[in-house]
Amino acid sequence: MNNQKNVNIEIIKYKILNPGGNKTALVNGIGYTNNQRKLINKMIMTEYPDIEQVGFLSNSENRLEMAGGEFCVNATRCAVFEYLKGKVGEIELSVSGAGKKITGKVLKNGKVEIELNIDKKLSDLVKIKKDFTCIKIDGILIAVLDAEKSKNYIEELKKDENKTKSELKKLMIEEIKSDENAIGIMLLEKLPQKIKINPIVWVKEINTIFYETACGSGSIGTAIYNYLKNKETEIELIQPSGYSLYVKLEINKEYVKKAIISGVAEEEEYGSNRYIEKIN
Repeated sequence: MNNQKNVNIEIIKYKILNPGGNKTALVNGIGYTNNQRKLINKMIMTEYPDIEQVGFLSNSENRLEMAGGEFCVNATRCAVFEYLKGKVGEIELSVSGAGKKITGKVLKNGKVEIELNIDKKLSDLVKIKKDFTCIKIDGILIAVLDAEKSKNYIEELKKDENKTKSELKKLMIEEIKSDENAIGIMLLEKLPQKIKINPIVWVKEINTIFYETACGSGSIGTAIYNYLKNKETEIELIQPSGYSLYVKLEINKEYVKKAIISGVAEEEEYGSNRYIEKIN
């Protein structure tokens, strides 16, 4: 924040959306410097501590840019909902951290779906690092830990969340390592006939680490992990919020063509136009 003195923005308008947990603020406009984005991100999260991420929506094209430059599935689903005004329809949009345009839909059942063209061999997507199965998705590395090995971390999270997040962040830096803008650890938890994910996500540029209430990218990574283990191409994953995200993989032998992920997305009651009146 060394350049805060040079920031002079009169009015910033944003909305707050809930994609089944992982509450997201979407700021109107993308014409901000990196320092301005960091400051806006900090101000919004200070005002609303339950917000886990901030994105910026272009007014001239269908484009989402995250505060940390990462790719975020749930923020992308929020952007689709916002661009389509919650009405049934389909758009293409570009997103920070993603190399290709993404197709997004608001479905008749009210769910919001996005389709990611992955177009990679499993051998190029997946690497094993110690106990973690690491899946590289555009803009983020997802490191999945099996349910048995996740138990201790989940217990520790319940006892002391901040301490456990710090330990996991250290593990991301020293052992998992990645050039991607974000790293997410998925601690798996077996429920009767279902799997729950416990996502810990670190965004490097803005140095935030959250025990997220939902994680779309982590759900895709977990779906790929589940395919490796069980050869299943569809999965329902319970998020910490209690909501479900549904992932369908299109796979031809060992080649992952695309991932389709869907779930609820809605505007928060306090989500319609919020303002930051001035930043000096």
